[in-house]
Amino acid sequence: MRVDVALGPPKEHPENLVVVDIFRSSTSIVTALENGAGEIIPCHSIGRARLLKKRLGEGTLLVGERRGITPKNFDLNISPSLLVRERVEGKRIIYCSTNLIRVVSKYMNDAKHLIIGGLVNASAVAKYLKKLGLDNVTIVACGYIPDNHVSLEDVIGAGAIISRLDDEDLSDTAFLAKLAYENKDWRRLVLQSRTAKYLQSIGWGIDLELCLREDISNIVPILSGGIIKGVRVDE
Repeated sequence: MRVDVALGPPKEHPENLVVVDIFRSSTSIVTALENGAGEIIPCHSIGRARLLKKRLGEGTLLVGERRGITPKNFDLNISPSLLVRERVEGKRIIYCSTNLIRVVSKYMNDAKHLIIGGLVNASAVAKYLKKLGLDNVTIVACGYIPDNHVSLEDVIGAGAIISRLDDEDLSDTAFLAKLAYENKDWRRLVLQSRTAKYLQSIGWGIDLELCLREDISNIVPILSGGIIKGVRVDE
């Protein structure tokens, strides 16, 4: 399998995508599905998300952020600390985020396979990719979309998945991501990153360690028909 890493949204529309947003969407989506959320509807527009909740009604949660801040009239921020079973089990979630959902929305109509990956499910994603038997896959390290800023934590997350794929045909950026993850100091360096410092500054420092846990879930979130659902990968 040919593996490439895109440092931000790729210009072309790859057929097979793994989207990585370590702080915080990858972790939050996996957490919500692990805790029993029925489905997650990605929505890139705050206004459209509010209208959609009115239409769908009871049993729907509005979860999101813009630059880390909870939008007005939303039920929850995307913090994984909030997406506990008592809040999300059996619920439909409308989900908005600054980075990951903008990437997902851009490619959702063209991608054959679109998967959400992170540190929390890196092994499960690698196993799922092997099971699919794809010729190629692009792992998108989301970064910070508004200013095309590459995020260290997303490169590390991409590298974590690649390191679990064994001997694949890697592009140079895929090698860079793998090398970054295999640096023994990656965790300390990620906690000094721009995004980590920003989350601490707005009161969401609690999420950092939650998002840096490895392989705590065997759920792989898959986008199909405009809805994200979880596939559990057997050990």
